[in-house]
Amino acid sequence: MTTSPAPLDDDRICAEAAHWCARLHDAECSDAERAAFAQWRAADPRHEEEYQAMLEIWQLSELLPPTPHIEPGLIIDPVPIRGRHQRRPRSIKRLAAVAAGVLMALGAVWSAGWSAGLLPSRVGYYAAQPTPREVQLADGSKVELNSNSQLVFANFRERRSAWLKTGGEAYFQVAHDTLQPFSVFTDNGSVRVTGTRFNVWTDANQMLVTLLEGSVVVSPPDSIDGNSAQLTPGMQARYIKGSERIELAQVAPAGAIAWTEGKLVIDDLTLQAAIPLINRYLKQPVFLDDATAAAMRIGGIYRTDDLQALVDSLPKVLPVELRKDNQGRTVLASRYVQL
Repeated sequence: MTTSPAPLDDDRICAEAAHWCARLHDAECSDAERAAFAQWRAADPRHEEEYQAMLEIWQLSELLPPTPHIEPGLIIDPVPIRGRHQRRPRSIKRLAAVAAGVLMALGAVWSAGWSAGLLPSRVGYYAAQPTPREVQLADGSKVELNSNSQLVFANFRERRSAWLKTGGEAYFQVAHDTLQPFSVFTDNGSVRVTGTRFNVWTDANQMLVTLLEGSVVVSPPDSIDGNSAQLTPGMQARYIKGSERIELAQVAPAGAIAWTEGKLVIDDLTLQAAIPLINRYLKQPVFLDDATAAAMRIGGIYRTDDLQALVDSLPKVLPVELRKDNQGRTVLASRYVQL
């Protein structure tokens, strides 16, 4: 049995399509961005459909004079940055008449979409690479993005939506607004708030949410018929892909945002839980070779710019060894003899 896509997933695709329209119409759009767009476009048939729909609206502005270049990370208004083709107007009066008509059409279309809650009033794309970065969203909320993290933000009429890309981490300080809830979406679940401070980290297999102030509701992906969890300050929620429950724990919240000061706090974790946190900062990730190694525990405070030294030192403090597997990957294997 198939189900229709969730409305919030449609919101994400709409925001991403608006972002790509803006970037691709900018003359300074890089080859890397164009390659990323091609991957996004091919990843889901809905991406192509939504992009074409957005393009029809945005192409109405081709006769408008180009606007100044907007650097990546700044707020992108729903009016396109620049048309793809420059056209010479026949007269100033004709240009003014056409521009006025197009502006009215764009305004009417976008206003109707915004009033119906279908289109955002603002869309922003933010990236922190390779160092962390602090940004301010259109609603006044502040976000600190960890290195190699990407965020898309869309400000709708009755909600605020942010999408944190897989492999990213962000510390949110959300501007309070009970009439316009703020949600963060990842491939591994979502977080819903009205105003609070919390940290979100997600990779291909899990999502980790730590609450510092206020209250949030953490939910698994829409495809999972699992529980949601309401957190109070000092609580941490973990969702692991494929499971049906959100795991809760009491933690020291400051440790979750130690990365903003260039530190990683590992509070007596198993290697299975610690290695994904460490891998965020390594040029080449490390993998666990067996369950015995995965169950071993480590702790301490480490510099995020020198975590390779931690990995190299593990065989000195734990009964493990570093070696290459048959795929050429670096693995941690137990030195215990497996019977």
